[in-house]
Amino acid sequence: MSLAVGLSLLPAVATAQAADPDVRCMLVSNVFAEKEADPKKKQVAIISVAYYLGRIDAKLSPAQFRSSVIAVGKEPMGKEIAQTMTNCARGLQAKQIATAELIQGVAKSQQPAAAKK
Repeated sequence: MSLAVGLSLLPAVATAQAADPDVRCMLVSNVFAEKEADPKKKQVAIISVAYYLGRIDAKLSPAQFRSSVIAVGKEPMGKEIAQTMTNCARGLQAKQIATAELIQGVAKSQQPAAAKK
């Protein structure tokens, strides 16, 4: 079952839990991964789902995740969903760039002294 369909089946339970931004990005990315016609945009959405799901898994318990999914489900997205997806993709891209720079820096620091000259 898709996450989008799953969201519609969740009961509308009141919760004090605020929507986690990573949960929001994962859910919005999932919608775009399922619905996007452009192959490049679809791939970004698929990668975003995996990235944000990993972040969620590292920090939220199943109960916190469920509460946040419910909170996101109550948010009006409408026309803002495309901008939310853009913002989430930019967050992923920034992390990819930072990671690549970190790896390059480590690789350079590991080169023998003769190779640095």
